[in-house]
Amino acid sequence: MRTYSQVYNQSKKEVLDARQAVFEKQKIAVTNVLKEEYMIRGKISEMSKKDKEMMMKRLLEYWNPKTGLNAAGVKLLNENVITLSKDSNKEDLKLFINKQTKKNLDQIIECFRLGRQDIIVESFNDEVKQMTGRTLKADFILDTVWGLVGRFIKGSVDTKKK
Repeated sequence: MRTYSQVYNQSKKEVLDARQAVFEKQKIAVTNVLKEEYMIRGKISEMSKKDKEMMMKRLLEYWNPKTGLNAAGVKLLNENVITLSKDSNKEDLKLFINKQTKKNLDQIIECFRLGRQDIIVESFNDEVKQMTGRTLKADFILDTVWGLVGRFIKGSVDTKKK
């Protein structure tokens, strides 16, 4: 017959193992979404040391080894939304701007049509400042947005010709 402490310790171990398995699945899910978002094709183990460190920073923005997913991680998995932080680099900012541009494409095209690029710059700077505490240069925002809008316009013109 087992003692109470043996049963308790076994039960505790089973719960901890189950929790670790859930955390590992969350880590894999976040890693897969990040690989897709940043268009990483190969294995993370084959990346350069610098790229591995950046990927780890990004992973830890959404997932914690002790607690699992945080609020940003849940948002990433459920809504596919990249969250910026103080550690976000230029690539993260471009990805965020591209996603927001795609989401609000009609309004952004209308601002360009009316010559009101200042509204676009102000809108992105407000969002980025809330998340990172930084202000972006207008040229960086407009170049990033126009790159996507230009591809969209060119694509729609090309399909109308056919």
